[in-house]
Order: sequence, then C-alpha cells, then structure tokens
Amino acid sequence: MTTDVALPTARDWMSTRVLTFSPDDELFDAIDELLKHSFAAAPVVDEDSHLLGMLTEKDCLRVLSNLAYDNDVEGGAVRDYQSTIRVVVEPGMDLFRVAEMFLGSNFPLLPVVEGGRLCGVISRRDMLRGVRAFRGQLDRKKAAHEETAGRQADRPRTIEGMQRTVGNQSRDQIVRLFTRHS
Repeated sequence: MTTDVALPTARDWMSTRVLTFSPDDELFDAIDELLKHSFAAAPVVDEDSHLLGMLTEKDCLRVLSNLAYDNDVEGGAVRDYQSTIRVVVEPGMDLFRVAEMFLGSNFPLLPVVEGGRLCGVISRRDMLRGVRAFRGQLDRKKAAHEETAGRQADRPRTIEGMQRTVGNQSRDQIVRLFTRHS
C-alpha cells in the first residue's frame, strides 16, 4: 500500500528554544548551564547566530585532564573545548535522513541551520517522538484503508446478491453497506 501521509521533517520536531554558548563563555559557567537545563550539549554561536561548534558533556570532561595534569583550575573558554560540527540538519530534511545523520554521528543533538544561521536543534528524543507520531499516522491511514476496503468487499455485486443482503440486514446495516465513502 502506498501512502499519502507526508513525511515528517526536522522543522516539525526541532526545538527552537535553544541554549547556546558564545566561544568566549567560561567553560565552568557553560557546564553549570548544561547541568541546570539537563542538556547533553549546546551549540556554540557567534553574535549573528552563525554556528561555530558544539559543546557536549564529553567535551566538558576534558577539563578533568587539565585539572589533573596541569593543575589548571580556571578551565578556559568554551572555544578551547568545543567540538567541530561536521553534520548540520536543514529544516526541510525528512526524519529518515536526519536519522541517518544521527547514526553517523556521536552528538546527542544536531544543529538545524537555515541560511547559515542556527534556527534550532533536534535531539535523539525529538526523533523518537517524531517516529512514534509518524507510525501513528500510518496506522490510522492503514486502518481507514482497511475499513473502506472491507466495506467495498462486503457490497454485493449482483441484483440477486443485493436482494439476499437486503433481506438479511437491518435498515441501518443496509444504509452503511450501500453508502459511498471516498
């Protein structure tokens, strides 16, 4: 069965309220913000919202080596720890393409960029919600198709069949059976 259910896109499921960091932000302040909001990562952007990188929990763990080996308790700037972004999502990409991007990346969320500027992020959890909703749409479409096909299959095809059906059905059943549904 082919489906006319529209494929969900990144725009449908991305978050537009995004925690971002400046490359000049102090790393320990950024860690505090990640913890405060329970985020695993956040984009690093310039003052014009151009994407510069991503600061992840994993990036922040590198501060431990500085503390242990260099006795550096200052931490440094976000720019010193951020990851380079090699994968960006466009808002119109369908979730199947975005899923492929997640499978090829270790990032817990991906930046959504339009016109060179960050317009949102999409997380693995957003993806799961999108997949669940899409499956629900497909299930509803399939159920409607099966119901229509079942009604059409039950319709008598000959005059004799119609007479037998009318004799054995209630008025409501007859109306339901012979009513056209598109």
